[in-house]
Amino acid sequence: MIRKYAFLLFVASFIVRLQAADAQSLFMQANQFYQKGNYEQAVQLYDSILVSGLESGALYFNLGNAYYKMGNLGLARLNYERAARLLKNDPALKENLDLLKMRLVDKIQTPPRFILSAWNDSLLDWFGMKTLSWIVAGLLWVFLLLAAVRQYFVKRGKGDRYKALMITALVLLIFFSLLLAQKIYRSETETYGVVLKPSVTLYAEPRSTGTEVFILHEGTKMKIRRQKDEWMEIMLEDGKTGWIEKSYLEII
Repeated sequence: MIRKYAFLLFVASFIVRLQAADAQSLFMQANQFYQKGNYEQAVQLYDSILVSGLESGALYFNLGNAYYKMGNLGLARLNYERAARLLKNDPALKENLDLLKMRLVDKIQTPPRFILSAWNDSLLDWFGMKTLSWIVAGLLWVFLLLAAVRQYFVKRGKGDRYKALMITALVLLIFFSLLLAQKIYRSETETYGVVLKPSVTLYAEPRSTGTEVFILHEGTKMKIRRQKDEWMEIMLEDGKTGWIEKSYLEII
């Protein structure tokens, strides 16, 4: 039985390595098509990698670049935003995303925010989920180690020298744990989408016979608040809300 499971594990590992090698080959071919200006062929190959179940920040970034070159701002924005989830603080991605936003029809103005709230969101954007998890795990081990060392020296009347370090480690642990908790909560509860149609009408209620409230255009990003049948209630960065047909947007 053990040999059987070992063999299955070996086969699974081999398949994963084979898929990764194939994906790398397709990725390089797609990059060559992109460099030659064959953006449609590049998109097809990039998409084929995603269909296989593999993804990466670089893959979404290059796919977004290809769509941008083709003039498809909706799909370019969608893939840039997906890349941003995996590539934290990447200057090239930020630059391309800023260039894309300049070409969008809708210029959504973000209202002024309380400085502490803006600072908190900046920290959450700066750190990825994996990075925060490693920081919290590391600080936990440091705190436990300092606590053990202090306990050892307390018995010898020299524990006070480690008290300040232990308190500092505990404060940092609590701080980054709260950031991680917020990150997990937002990833589980907040959903965003991008308009893929040239223009769409939003309504005050989830039906096309309702009152028209405003119009959005391709590439605009919005927060999805809830869904009812084939309609979604969305909210823009400036606080405006409305109902849009589900088929007109794509979830990031």
